[in-house]
Amino acid sequence: MAVVLATVACAPILPPPLPAYPLPEMAVESPSPGGIWSPFDPVAEGDVVALRLSGLLIPVRGVLLAKIEDSFDAPRDGGRRHDAVDILAPRGTPVVAATDGRVLRVGTNALGGNVIWMVDTDSRFVYYYAHLDRYARGIRTGDRVVRGTPIGYVGTTGNSPRDVPHLHFQVMRMTDSVNWWNGTPVNPVPFLVEPATLTATPAKS
Repeated sequence: MAVVLATVACAPILPPPLPAYPLPEMAVESPSPGGIWSPFDPVAEGDVVALRLSGLLIPVRGVLLAKIEDSFDAPRDGGRRHDAVDILAPRGTPVVAATDGRVLRVGTNALGGNVIWMVDTDSRFVYYYAHLDRYARGIRTGDRVVRGTPIGYVGTTGNSPRDVPHLHFQVMRMTDSVNWWNGTPVNPVPFLVEPATLTATPAKS
């Protein structure tokens, strides 16, 4: 079945650090050409080298790298750029943590639907998993999670087309530990790796 990824217009919003009051939506997708990681930034380059050495596990169970279309630079309405990759898979396919880290937020928003935000153990990169059908049992904010741990399931919540279940997977270099959702987008595709075997590890708090 042929799917045109350009029709999938999805973007996360600014998550409130405290759920006491609503905040306006703010898309993380960047207007081109601003908000893009520069290979000439020596600090960013060091972080990306670390990302390349560690590798990111493909965050959807059973999907091969050859089947992932690089939609990072795909245009979106309003002159935005996707700044993420959409990984297509049947509804209910397990979504797993791409790397070891900690859950920053489990919640919902209008654009992303059911979403999970994570940060790696070095607090270098923030990871955003969106359009989840549902969360893995027991997953919650503050959990320490091992790479390969199931955290949710592929779905179409938020602004995803109902007939195109997929994971919206976004990686951002953390530039502010307080406003961690405002990081610089990094294309995850060059860093994705396929597991030889995948052993599920329960989420830990």
